[in-house]
Amino acid sequence: MKISSIATVPFTLPLRRAIGFAHGSMASTEHVLVEIHTDDGLVGRAEAPSRPYLYGESQASMVEAVRLWFAPSLVGLDPFRTDSIRGILDRTANNNTVKGAIDIALHDLIGQAVGQPCFKLLGGHTNRVRVTYVCGYSTPQEMADECAQMHETHGVTAFKVKVGVDPRKDAASLAAIRARLPDALIYVDGNEAFSEKDALNMLAMAAAHKVAWAEEPCPTPDTVARRRVAEHGAIPILGDDSCRTLSEVAREAMNAAIHLVSIKVARTGYRLSRDILGLAVAHGIRPLVGSQGDSGIGVLAGAHFCAAHRATSALPAELCFHLNLGADILVDPPPIVNGELVLDQRPGLGLTLDPDKLLRYRVDR
Repeated sequence: MKISSIATVPFTLPLRRAIGFAHGSMASTEHVLVEIHTDDGLVGRAEAPSRPYLYGESQASMVEAVRLWFAPSLVGLDPFRTDSIRGILDRTANNNTVKGAIDIALHDLIGQAVGQPCFKLLGGHTNRVRVTYVCGYSTPQEMADECAQMHETHGVTAFKVKVGVDPRKDAASLAAIRARLPDALIYVDGNEAFSEKDALNMLAMAAAHKVAWAEEPCPTPDTVARRRVAEHGAIPILGDDSCRTLSEVAREAMNAAIHLVSIKVARTGYRLSRDILGLAVAHGIRPLVGSQGDSGIGVLAGAHFCAAHRATSALPAELCFHLNLGADILVDPPPIVNGELVLDQRPGLGLTLDPDKLLRYRVDR
């Protein structure tokens, strides 16, 4: 079996409502569908998120990167050679998320070829993933209502709450959510909005509301503040934007700046995500699987990785973002029941695309 072609389809999906965070808001999600075709007729698929403000990649740049660089380098190769292919991809700098999508699509393809789901290929620990709902920035009442609705409708018991705009509002939001969900696991995401002093104050306030940990309170470049906040803060620190690559995770670990790390397969694929997982475990850093504004495709990709490993399965994963979408390009987006996503035995990622939805939401025609 050889790779015969690689196709890309940029698509944009609407959100049910805008999601706010410390530095702005988003009303839709932009992705590129990557399809790897083989001479045997199999097609492996994955999605790459467009986040130019984080990774410097747009839908247009990812489409061109595949057309100009990656497809010509990979056509004719055996798709089982995932490690060698990653080395070929890394001859081109950056382009992290489209490289990640190619890697995941290869694993989807391999799973189909051998008739096994990806979570079994990657480790096979379980097929169940407890999920975390990410609550965007709004009024305290609206945020509490949103979390309570997710608990009542889908059984979700873990929540990531956006903070970092107004300290008093942050405190009121956490108090309101905790009052509605006294037994929930709650953590906060500062999106790098806090100074060292303000971060320490926020962590103390969060601890009073039984918040488990805080994601990226301080800017990534401020290494001294990050280390001090991790050392003196009232609750542990979760690394995300500071941990986009294996070398960045190693830096944060050596700087003692994080206690947990968010592994986002959209930006590191499966190959590098496993390297990050091993590094984290070796340093005593707890891993969890994060969200990248995923559609159902990205949610399933993350779920297969999370379920495959003991360490990632130990904490809830941010894998229900698709519940915020006004539409999806899958026939059957993964349901969330009793706070869990349960993977079935379909080979690869188990994707079934809806061609009519893809035609409607693609942005290249």
